[in-house]
Amino acid sequence: MISKWKKNSEKSILKASVFEYFKVSSTSPDSGKTGQFDVLKCRNWVNIIALTPNQEVVLVKQYRQGTDEITLEIPGGVIHHEEDHFEGARRELEEETGYLAKEWALLGSVDANPAFMTNKCYTYLATGCVNSSSQNLDPFEEIDITTVALEKIPKLIQEGKITHSLVVAAFYLFGLKK
Repeated sequence: MISKWKKNSEKSILKASVFEYFKVSSTSPDSGKTGQFDVLKCRNWVNIIALTPNQEVVLVKQYRQGTDEITLEIPGGVIHHEEDHFEGARRELEEETGYLAKEWALLGSVDANPAFMTNKCYTYLATGCVNSSSQNLDPFEEIDITTVALEKIPKLIQEGKITHSLVVAAFYLFGLKK
């Protein structure tokens, strides 16, 4: 049986705008082994599968610094301090796309990367989405909006046109709810 490790110490190494980096010392109660681990404490995230009345998915195209690529994703982002994940989803959809939804449903959540990250990513389904305003982007966001028929999403994933792991996970959660 595997047990939860005992945390011996935690030291903050770097505080950045989107995460705080810690060195953590933990000991296994099973083997007695002690290790030093890198942990990123991040705020939770939210993703939105936004469907129009015509069953089109609202997608965003944006440049990503990490991969140095323009990506095709669903709207989403960081949940603000003291903000409920549902309110974060509504805010992110409207800010990034200008779309509002008639109905909302939580599809589930996944751990972003439990090996070294502390946060979750919540995925919502927003239906009856209509474009009602202009984008209200963060200072360094540059986002183009496109819509794609829902039935074309699996092919976009298979062809490597949608590559963001949390977006792929979102569509998996969506498939479980069908």
